[in-house]
Amino acid sequence: MFPTLFISHGAPNTILKAGETKKNLRSFASTLDKPKYIVVISSHWVSSCIEMIYPKTNTLMYDFYGFEKELYEFTYDIASDEATSKHLLNRLEALNIQVNPLRQSFDHGVWTALSMMYETLDIPVIQLSLPAYFSAQEYFEFGEALKVLKDEALLVFSGSITHNLYDIDPTNSHTPKYATLFNEQIKEALEMGEYKKILEYEKLPYFKKNHHTSEHFTPLLIALGASQNQKATSFNSEFVYGNISMESYSFQ
Repeated sequence: MFPTLFISHGAPNTILKAGETKKNLRSFASTLDKPKYIVVISSHWVSSCIEMIYPKTNTLMYDFYGFEKELYEFTYDIASDEATSKHLLNRLEALNIQVNPLRQSFDHGVWTALSMMYETLDIPVIQLSLPAYFSAQEYFEFGEALKVLKDEALLVFSGSITHNLYDIDPTNSHTPKYATLFNEQIKEALEMGEYKKILEYEKLPYFKKNHHTSEHFTPLLIALGASQNQKATSFNSEFVYGNISMESYSFQ
């Protein structure tokens, strides 16, 4: 049985820096058995229904602007797989997943996280979209439906515990209280298995200050549903750009 992971992927140029996140993700990945395939849901692909990436996808999407030149030159071998895609669709038939033939590249929420975990990747990657209009309970139930894959697949949910891009500090010299307090309350709830607090995330103190929109947080709700006991252990703790938490979790 493979774990379920929630990874705060942060800014895309995190992959260029020798920080704690890159080191910790690589170290954690080295402890994992090799799955038959990886299923990823990223905050950077939101759709009206559950969609699957085109099964022949093998390119990167540089879906950001204003970063270092070398980031746009970064390459990484990553590919979906036709047979694996068909197999997954059969196992998840009840979800009525639609293949999107126009989605033919992996967004940075996928490839930055996986490139930090794996220096080289020879495992098929199947990306599913993040439904835009689900309730918290529906996200949780979506995760429960994905749980059946854990006997053969690593489930990776890529988002961010905090994501206030209007208040970043490029010098990373100070982390504001609203970010640290929110990060700490999420960590405590996950460690204690108090998942209902997280399902009511919009009521949490400082949620709106950390998330002007919810798509970077809601992958965590799917991860909760895809876990065995709704408890998680952090394997990376770091703040970048002042207020962006890179806290990442492993669920059984």
